[in-house]
Amino acid sequence: MYIFTDGLTKVTLSNNNIRITLFQNGPDNQRVNAGTLIIPANMAAGFAKQLSNGLKQIDEQMKDVQDARAEAKAEAQREAGQGQGDLH
Repeated sequence: MYIFTDGLTKVTLSNNNIRITLFQNGPDNQRVNAGTLIIPANMAAGFAKQLSNGLKQIDEQMKDVQDARAEAKAEAQREAGQGQGDLH
């Protein structure tokens, strides 16, 4: 099952479970309930650490892609500048 979420509205502890209430932005930017993520309290720290590590890896990958695009753009501009000199 996939749940798209724009954020969370609350985090509670109930019956030794962490409950994270998720929302989506609906019409007119109203928050619409998207579901509740339930994590056993004794697993929450490990879950948060894994999530954090995964997000750091994705962030690094995104930076690498942005750097590669910027380098490709700069290279294309250098080549275009060199090509213009040949026309004279």
